[in-house]
Amino acid sequence: MSESSKRMMLFRPLSVSLTLLLLVSCVGPNIQDWPDSIPQTQVFSEIYSADATNQDRQSEAEYLQWVLSFYQGNLAYQSGWQDIAGYVFDAPSPELAVQLRDQLSELGVAIGSEWAKHNDIRQIDTRMLSLWGSTIQLAPDFETQKQTVEVIAQDVALLLDGGLAKEEILDERYAAILGFDLFDDF
Repeated sequence: MSESSKRMMLFRPLSVSLTLLLLVSCVGPNIQDWPDSIPQTQVFSEIYSADATNQDRQSEAEYLQWVLSFYQGNLAYQSGWQDIAGYVFDAPSPELAVQLRDQLSELGVAIGSEWAKHNDIRQIDTRMLSLWGSTIQLAPDFETQKQTVEVIAQDVALLLDGGLAKEEILDERYAAILGFDLFDDF
């Protein structure tokens, strides 16, 4: 085998890998097309600006792209917070439905703004997102769903204040507090 054939064989996997990486980066969210259905960039830009530690590790554009991934989903997790927040049971009244949607919106900002930070800094990881999203969606009725959002909001506040460890965020915790089995069929 010639020397140039050997080089081509070595180069081909690298070329394919780089092409795939470029394609995946193009599929990600575009902060230029920020949707009106989620809190505006200004909300997250202010949170980003207040965190000097994260600014040293991540650009604002990268942070905002992760915020969009949180809300819209991405290739790895196709459901985003918009999907979870849109899954609200029929409320006893329109006022209660609006109240729960507002709570979900506030919770989304709290969770998404932390999760979007650089991995080495953030207090909220993808495992927690998955657990919280599933817990909200698995609540059997409106009242339990409302209680679930309140419990998760309290846990997020405790987690960010240092009063709750990441390791304590488990499905057993929510099953005990909320009184329903989350993953009984799994």
